[in-house]
Amino acid sequence: MSQELRDELGNYHIGGKKYKSITTILKEEMPHMALDAWKERTPNWPSVGRKAAIYGTFMHMKIQELVTGVHPEVPKDFKLDEWYDMEMALELDARVEQWLNLGLNIGTPNTTEHTVVIERHDEDGVVMAAGTLDYFGPVDGMMVLGDWKSSKRPQESHRIQLGAYYIGMLAEGKEAEEGQIWYIRKNNADIIELEKDELQEEGEKFLELGKRSYARMVS
Repeated sequence: MSQELRDELGNYHIGGKKYKSITTILKEEMPHMALDAWKERTPNWPSVGRKAAIYGTFMHMKIQELVTGVHPEVPKDFKLDEWYDMEMALELDARVEQWLNLGLNIGTPNTTEHTVVIERHDEDGVVMAAGTLDYFGPVDGMMVLGDWKSSKRPQESHRIQLGAYYIGMLAEGKEAEEGQIWYIRKNNADIIELEKDELQEEGEKFLELGKRSYARMVS
């Protein structure tokens, strides 16, 4: 559903308004020193990055199917020969096993792939942003805002992204008790937990980045 709301540049179009994506704002406004260094030492980084993106997307899809029982559709921009092979299947099976090994009690009702909108107009600036969160629902008896990541290591932008989703859900009258970032890799898995005040703090950081992005866009 979220893909149907987006144009070729990744902007969301909702209710006759255009919203810049939360992930685009984070990519534009945060330092990329580690990414730039990785590109310098990885000559074939476009193909490596594409493969990582496909693995990450299908990991999301497989885990979401486990959580909701609904089989998601393959994104239209993924060609069959890019993802339909034994290497991919083995990789995804390993990551799903790591997810299950965390032993989390995922309850119902829950929501996955939910699009939130952040729209703020005040004297300090304007934010027009939207994004699609991974999970909102019960985990071990608490209402949790969750995000699945396939990164090798945690990044500051991941915390801010989750904070942005928290702000977006608050606008809908839904408040998480905790945030969790689930790092699911082939050989291990980690969880980073954020309390409500931390989610709020990270959300405020995103609002500042969003204002800066919007001001540059309209200048």
